Amino acid sequence: MVRVMDERDIELELLKMKRLAELSRRLKKSDREISEDPLKLLNSLLSEKAKEVLKVAEQQFPRETKRIVDVLARLVKEGKIKSIITGYSLYQLFLDLGLKIRMPTKIYYEEKGKRKPLSEYFRRV
Repeated sequence: MVRVMDERDIELELLKMKRLAELSRRLKKSDREISEDPLKLLNSLLSEKAKEVLKVAEQQFPRETKRIVDVLARLVKEGKIKSIITGYSLYQLFLDLGLKIRMPTKIYYEEKGKRKPLSEYFRRV
C-alpha cells in the first residue's frame, strides 16, 4: 500500500528540513567560534618572552606546538589557567614534554658606551 502525503505533511516536512538546516548552520558557526583561533585566546595571557618562545617553537615543532596551543587555550577557556604565562614557564613546559627548543642567543659587549655584538670584537682581534 502506498501512502500519499497530503499538503500539510509536505509543509511539515519542509519546515522540519529548514529547522534542521538552521540548527546545523548554528552548530557549525558555534564550533568555528569555539575553535576559531586558540592562539588569539592564548596570546592574551602570554608575556612578551613567552610569545618569543612560542614563535620559535612553532618554527621548530609546528605540529606539536599547535597541539600544545590548543590544549592551553582550552584550559584558559575553562578557567584553569588565569595568570600570565611567562617565557620561562612555557619553555619549561616544552622541555617537560620532551621538546628542546633552541632559542637564538646573542652575546653583546659594551665599548665606549655602545652595545656591540661579540662577533664584531672577534673580527677586529
